[in-house]
Amino acid sequence: MVKGESNSSAYDFEINFLTDSGDQIAFHFNPRNSESSIICNSFLSSSWGQEERTDTFPFVANEPFQIEIYSDREHFNVFVDDSKIIQYRHRMKQFSGITKVQILNDINISSVEVTRRELYE
Repeated sequence: MVKGESNSSAYDFEINFLTDSGDQIAFHFNPRNSESSIICNSFLSSSWGQEERTDTFPFVANEPFQIEIYSDREHFNVFVDDSKIIQYRHRMKQFSGITKVQILNDINISSVEVTRRELYE
């Protein structure tokens, strides 16, 4: 879970789920205020996959938000302020290899909680 708010009205930020080596991104979550859309992707075998976009954009400049990302056997499920906004199919076969979470760019983070548990059903 990530709680925070944007730094400005022209913000973009990203949350990445990385492998231990850091050279693969199993899940890239990238809200782009400049496009009023959210882009999701994976960076595997030294290349980006096909972007998935949603025009559902629940973020408001300088307003707090809460992002929760759960995994089931097939998908990452992303909720913002308790509303499901995107479901992203796993592209990495062994997602148990995900060991790092990276948060970048224009947000002020008030808290981050990472919980490893059995798959969310």
